[in-house]
Amino acid sequence: MKGFKTKLIVAMIAALPAVAMAGTRDPGVNQRQHNQQARIQQGVKSGELTRGEATRLQAEQRHIRREERRYKSDGELTPAERADLQRDLNRSSRHIYDQKHDAQDRPPAAVRDPGVNRAQHSQRNRIAQGVRSGELTRDEAKGLRQEQREIRKEEREYKSDGALTRDERKDLRQDLKASSQNIYNEKHDDEQRN
Repeated sequence: MKGFKTKLIVAMIAALPAVAMAGTRDPGVNQRQHNQQARIQQGVKSGELTRGEATRLQAEQRHIRREERRYKSDGELTPAERADLQRDLNRSSRHIYDQKHDAQDRPPAAVRDPGVNRAQHSQRNRIAQGVRSGELTRDEAKGLRQEQREIRKEEREYKSDGALTRDERKDLRQDLKASSQNIYNEKHDDEQRN
């Protein structure tokens, strides 16, 4: 019988947090928070929200979550607290709408070129691998990294007007092809790191 009482007491103690929080559940608030988070993410993906706008909206969402935790900390979410959270969520929803529909947009997606970015990433990895394996000397790696910086600088200049033309993209790819050949040549020459 003693073992049964011990198990019962342990089970009751384990259930205390759930009982204490039972008065704090509000699926409506949680669902609205989830929906607003999704709206912000969608706005970032579509370009309707700039980075600054998204940062401010995320800060507003964090403030609401902190307020909710503070309200629930005593184990009860009163009708007045619930109403205050709903008002804050209404205000936040309006802010999301206003920011997504204002005149500020991120630069158009045409500026992005995943092929160029992939090639740059791959070449940085090849240089790092060449240093680790000893195929590249410090001076060779330094020169190759400088070449990568020049290509990135050129890419930024091309994209500064909000567009990446076909000729600019072609030029970047030619530069990356030449850089790739330089990496190969340096890794396969007779110089080895000591």
